[in-house]
Amino acid sequence: MKKKILASIVGAVALWTGTTAYISSNTEKYLNDYVTKSNKIYAQNGMKMSLLSFNKGFANSQAKVSLDFIDPKIKKELETVLKLPIVMDYEIENGPILLKNGLSVGASRIYSKVNVSKLLVDKNEFKKVVKDDIVLDTTMLIDFKNSIDYKAKSNQIIINSDQAKFTIAPLEIDGKMNGDTLAGTVNMLTKSIHGEIGNDGEIKLENVTLNGDITKIFDNGFYLGSFDIGVENFTAKDPNKEQDIKNVKIKVGMSIKQDATDLIDTTLGVNLDVGDTKLPPELNFLKTISVNYGLTGTKMKAWLAFQDTIKEVQKKQKTILEKLSSTKDIKEQQKAFKELQNMQQEIQNKMVMLLSDFLVKDKTTFNLNANVNGGQSKAFFDIKYIGEEQLPKTLEELLPKLQKELLNWVTLNINVKLDKSLVNKLPQDLQSQLSMAMMTGMLQDNNSSYDFNANYLPNKLMVNGQDKSSMLMLLKGLQAQGM
Repeated sequence: MKKKILASIVGAVALWTGTTAYISSNTEKYLNDYVTKSNKIYAQNGMKMSLLSFNKGFANSQAKVSLDFIDPKIKKELETVLKLPIVMDYEIENGPILLKNGLSVGASRIYSKVNVSKLLVDKNEFKKVVKDDIVLDTTMLIDFKNSIDYKAKSNQIIINSDQAKFTIAPLEIDGKMNGDTLAGTVNMLTKSIHGEIGNDGEIKLENVTLNGDITKIFDNGFYLGSFDIGVENFTAKDPNKEQDIKNVKIKVGMSIKQDATDLIDTTLGVNLDVGDTKLPPELNFLKTISVNYGLTGTKMKAWLAFQDTIKEVQKKQKTILEKLSSTKDIKEQQKAFKELQNMQQEIQNKMVMLLSDFLVKDKTTFNLNANVNGGQSKAFFDIKYIGEEQLPKTLEELLPKLQKELLNWVTLNINVKLDKSLVNKLPQDLQSQLSMAMMTGMLQDNNSSYDFNANYLPNKLMVNGQDKSSMLMLLKGLQAQGM
C-alpha cells in the first residue's frame, strides 16, 4: 500500500512537472496569438501592440509588451506627454496548478501592475494634481481552452486642483474573454465619485457601472454585442443656482445584434429618474423619462462597408487637411479645397450605394418609443421600408425615383397618449395648441387622456380611426412637382 501511495505521489509530481514544462513552453504562443489578434483592433485606431521579450521559466515566466502609435505625427505630439512606446511588464505563473493568490487550476495566470505616473514624461507635474499616483493591478487566468478570466482594481484616486478636489473610489473591473476571438464580457464599477468644487459646490455619483457583452468582433473594428452604462445616484449642488440635481438615476443601453436571418438590429435606450430634483414649475410633473430607438432588419454587409467607408473618409480628410496646414501657397490651398469638394461628392455617391445595400424590403424598420412617468404619457413611431428589393446605386438615378415613389416605399404608425393630469400642468400656450388639435380632430378625448393615432399604407391614411386618404392627393401633387 505504501509503495502504491509513493508511486502515486511520484506519478502526480511527474505529471505536474511535465505539464508545467509543456504549458510554460506554450504561454509564449498564447501571448503571440493574443498580440496578433489584438492588433487587428488596435490598427483600426492607429496603434500597434508588440511582444518585446519573453523569458521562459519552469514555474514562472516574465514578458514585456509594448503599445505604440503608428502615425509618426500623432506619435510626435503624444511623446510630449507619454513615454512611447508604452511598455508593460507581466509576471506569468505557469500551470496546471497555480498557487499564488489562492489555489487554482489553469494553463497560466498573468499578473501586471501599472503606475500611470511611470508612463508620463513629466510625472512630477502629474503628482502635483494626483495624490498617491493611479495604480492598476490586473490578474488574468487562462484556462486550457484559451478562455481568459480577468480582474483589475485601482487604488482610490484623489485629484486636486486650485478650484476642485475629486475623490474616486477604487475602480473594479472583471470579465471573461475568448482568447481566440477576443469576444467576451466586461464589468466595471466605481462605488463613488465625489467632487468638491469652488465654494460649496458639490457633485456626487454613486455606483457608476459599465457592463459590456461582445459576441463577435470583425477585422475592421465593427462588433456585435451590447453595452449598459448606469449611475445609481447623481447629485449636484451649485450655490449659484436654485435648482440642484438630487438623487437622479441614469441608465443608457445600446446593442447591435444579428437575428436568425443574419440581419442586424440596433437599439439605443436612455432612462432617467429625476429623483428628488426640484424642477422648474413647468416641468415639475416629470418623474421618469424613457426614450428608446431601434433600427432593425438591416444588412450586415452594409454595416461592414459603412465602417470601412468612415475610416477611409477620415484617412483622406486627414491627408487633405495636413496639406492645407502645411502650405501658404494659394494655388496649393485651392487644390486642396478642390480635393475636399471631390471627396464630399465621392462620399455622397458611396452613401447612396450603402443605402441600396442597407435596406431590406418588408424588414428594415426604424422605431422610436418614449414615455413619461412609467407610461402615464407615451409616444410611439415606426416607419418600415416596403419598397424595391434593389434601389438605384447612383444619386442621379435615385432622386427621380424618390420623387415619384417615396410614398409607395414606406408604411407608418404613430401612437400618442397624453395624460390629462399632465396636460393640465403644461404651459398655457401649449395647452392652447392642444385645444386647437382637439377642435380639428387631430386629438381624441379618451376619458383620462388625449390620444392621437395615425396609420399609413400606400394610398391609404387613417387618423384616429377616420379615413384621411384624401390628404394624400396633396402630398402626391407636391411630390410630382419635386417639392
